[in-house]
Amino acid sequence: MVFPVGFDEKFIVRALVRRREGIDGLEPGDRLLAVVPEGYRREQRTVNAIEAIKGITSPVVGEGNVFVLEVPVKGEDMVITIKREIEKRLTDDRLILAVLSGGMRPILVSTLLALLGVKDARVIVESDFENLSGHISLELGPFLAPHNRRWEKILCGLLEGKSVRTVAKELGVSPATVSNELKGMARYHLVRAEKPDGRVPKYLVTRAGKTYLKIVGSECIET
Repeated sequence: MVFPVGFDEKFIVRALVRRREGIDGLEPGDRLLAVVPEGYRREQRTVNAIEAIKGITSPVVGEGNVFVLEVPVKGEDMVITIKREIEKRLTDDRLILAVLSGGMRPILVSTLLALLGVKDARVIVESDFENLSGHISLELGPFLAPHNRRWEKILCGLLEGKSVRTVAKELGVSPATVSNELKGMARYHLVRAEKPDGRVPKYLVTRAGKTYLKIVGSECIET
């Protein structure tokens, strides 16, 4: 989890306790990265916010898994520093939850840009409304995936319950070709492979895959 920190911790705490489909809450071994500007210790409110976050999370993830990153407030240097630190702290599942609700605006922007450069990771970006009336939660994968007409047709076919073999026949290609395309789509988390009883994997369209179809304006899904 990566999050810029401002003058209070309420947005971070809300994100920590939020329930998400298919994603468990904080667990031992998870890593948290708080991003703050250099010299943040001069602002006692920020220091207090970080201490509060540590107090809540350290008993769960372990004290050594909560990191504070001070970044230089200098354009591209911020982005590069944040990107390197995120890559350094990645867990084995390569899942990143970015809470972009607090902190300096330049650091929020820099964190998002840094996340765009992290390869082979599933990135979920969340941001709360300032009045705490709700939040948005979006995966970056469908926004980074190329607009591929074949991918669109494969996703639509899967949503209609068609098999890989049937989709391949309709596209006029081999099942192996469709399987290779599915592997590429999985890198953007548009599909998820399930292997019942160790048999040939069955691919399911994820929420990110449905978002992708909306982005490309597909007619097979409501926009």
